Amino acid sequence: MKTLTHNRRDILRAFGGAFGAAAMLLTAPQALGQSAPSAPPDLGSPDLGVGVVYCGDRADFGFNQAHAEAARALVGLPGLRLEEREHAAGTLAATAEELVGPQGCRVVIVTAAGDALPGLLAQADAHRDTVFLFSGAPLDRDRLPINTGFFEGYLDEAQHISGLVAGYASRAKTIGLVASHPAPDVLRCVNAFALGARRADSATALRVAFVGEAATPRQVAEAARALAEGGADVLAAQLDGARPVCEVAEAHGILCCGLHTDLSAFAPQGFLTGAEWAWEKAYAETVALIAAGKPWKHLRQGGFDQGFVRNTAYGPAVGVEARAHADAARMQLANGNAAVFRGPIQDNTGRTVVAKGKALRGGDAELGRMVWLADGVTEVGR
Repeated sequence: MKTLTHNRRDILRAFGGAFGAAAMLLTAPQALGQSAPSAPPDLGSPDLGVGVVYCGDRADFGFNQAHAEAARALVGLPGLRLEEREHAAGTLAATAEELVGPQGCRVVIVTAAGDALPGLLAQADAHRDTVFLFSGAPLDRDRLPINTGFFEGYLDEAQHISGLVAGYASRAKTIGLVASHPAPDVLRCVNAFALGARRADSATALRVAFVGEAATPRQVAEAARALAEGGADVLAAQLDGARPVCEVAEAHGILCCGLHTDLSAFAPQGFLTGAEWAWEKAYAETVALIAAGKPWKHLRQGGFDQGFVRNTAYGPAVGVEARAHADAARMQLANGNAAVFRGPIQDNTGRTVVAKGKALRGGDAELGRMVWLADGVTEVGR
């Protein structure tokens, strides 16, 4: 989740607005998430052109890089031609149009559509032989433009496991986490991390520094240093680029957890694990079905169960007990035998936010309305 002009959180708002202009859109009769037949693209060339539009640097060691790694999995598909465009945050519509027109792409993947989504959906209506795929979840779950699809991964599951490992590793029982801003999807991952840490040791405290969506790497590093100097012996993150957090942790001789992609190289001594996206399967399977003219799902959602998220390999500081507990917890989530947000859960004011016996699972709409911080979490400066 690199600091973007257009981000995945805005997809929810923009998608709803786009459907207000329903006259522009072709809607599918199938319920969202169901398979719908797709005619084979009219290629006009021997290869299927697939374009990937990155809203930033594809080698950002963060959100965009996770998608770039998935794009690499497409190269092995026969008869496929890959076109990639970087730094397109402010020119999404123009970049997509160039990929569809001059480049002849019949699949366009956008890493973060944000406010440009209505225009992109209008392009999908104008180019019905091209499939547009977006990272995120649409607001309208009853219908979907027939040549448009969405990928949604539950990163909070992987953050929960990272938190569990961090809770075992923290001797000070104080973990620092640098986050972008308190939007529901950010809070969901922050709280999942905190619940994991306190699952390892209920005495563990999580201190969160919100730096804003537009924070520079320098500002992220400054927040991480403040947390380290304030007593945190493990650092983590929930923002677009977590590399500075890992670098600060290594420089201070403390531990850290990565995010989005493998960041272990930036903290070879103190790296514990990380919460990563795993889009390779979703990319490859969906594109292969589209190329063959077979039914494909317009909405693909999941966490460990679908292989859409994963944890980075354990670093040398992760002990045997922590590994065993984390592996078992991950397996339970993958099998559907556990949920990150299972009650009773209290927020940091003592109010019960998830009742005893209640479980909020992956696609639960209540998770998208989260406004609280879990018990044991404090915001720096408050």
